[in-house]
Amino acid sequence: MEVIADIKQLEERISVLEKVNIFSETGEDIIKEIAFVLTDINANQGQVIFKKGDEGNAMYIIAQGSVRIHDGNHILSRLGSGQVFGEFSLIDKETRSASVTVEEKTHLLKLDQKDFYKVTSDKVDVTKGVLKKLVKRIREMNILQGKLAKSYLKIQKQKNEIETQHQNITQQKKLLEQTNKELKILNEEKNHLISVVAHGLRNPLTSCTCVTDILKSDSDNFTKDQQEYIRLIHNGLRRINSMINQILDINVIETKRSNIKLQRTNLVSVLNQVKETFKYTLSLKNLELSLNTENLFANIDKNFISLVIDNLISNAIKFSPPDKTISIKLFEFDNKVRIEIKDEGKGIKKEHLKTLFEKHYLPGVQSITKEPYQGTGLNIVKKCVEAMNGKVWCESEWGKGATFIVTFEKN
Repeated sequence: MEVIADIKQLEERISVLEKVNIFSETGEDIIKEIAFVLTDINANQGQVIFKKGDEGNAMYIIAQGSVRIHDGNHILSRLGSGQVFGEFSLIDKETRSASVTVEEKTHLLKLDQKDFYKVTSDKVDVTKGVLKKLVKRIREMNILQGKLAKSYLKIQKQKNEIETQHQNITQQKKLLEQTNKELKILNEEKNHLISVVAHGLRNPLTSCTCVTDILKSDSDNFTKDQQEYIRLIHNGLRRINSMINQILDINVIETKRSNIKLQRTNLVSVLNQVKETFKYTLSLKNLELSLNTENLFANIDKNFISLVIDNLISNAIKFSPPDKTISIKLFEFDNKVRIEIKDEGKGIKKEHLKTLFEKHYLPGVQSITKEPYQGTGLNIVKKCVEAMNGKVWCESEWGKGATFIVTFEKN
């Protein structure tokens, strides 16, 4: 460990640390302790700080200068004085998701994970402060995800318009060449959006989940309410992370490049796991979830079937009045594995059943709160089920609830 030469150097380090967002709720005494264990790095232009795939074991603070974050030749972002990178390596040792290269003569302050652990090993408030900042990052990423989704829809609309033009003006060679060029650009933008989502959301979510794991292991130091909050955050982060992975996988399905992993899966285990995640949501409406199962297996993708069940239970909760029961049955029928999810809501009108799984709004189907029903989630359910060689449909009589049925070949 490097020895600090004088008080001025220590004060400079403290001044830099106080501006780092992740330590904004950390007390002065802890900031001073962290300043003592920092290591100075003076790097020249073109020097590689670490490469993609290297073990993450330290965070870096840019005291002066600038660096670029990149994946090969693709630059993800540029960072300057006062900014940090590799902060999630304070929590775990997952491999680096991108490379970092110095763009000009730069002064870095390096904080090793082991030194951070020594400073904060008995200071729960510091860990809580870091968690709070990381959760804030997740919220910011959710906003980013919404913006990306709008941009993606805009791109899809533009793509459809360009394709229509292509069909109408095939005899005009010059315009056809321009159209192909625009399609190529749009496809590159779409791929870039997916890359941003994967890099910008997956890693922070995974790291935040690790933080909640740490807090859960130290639950004796928290009140019962705090323990419940940690549990809810922990479960929520895992569900969000799973959904992000599935969103990316659904895009793969739509481009017919799916790498679905079909394997013999115990459906009872899947249903029990999904049921556990909805305990709190069910309690908000005082709903009972009745589970009646047989020990059955099917050749399916575990992540995709979890997404399917999650979507169908979410819909059942949304459209169920308070104090009702949602019934889930798993049984063998006609040599097939059959899952039925039934609610006691208003049901779905007959004229809407045929288009229920299409991507559009169904004005005749409403939740208890009179919110128009959106069919996007069911469209994803249909794509996932069919990608696993299964079938899904709905049976409903207006005023008597709805039953969603999913079937697979028995394994």
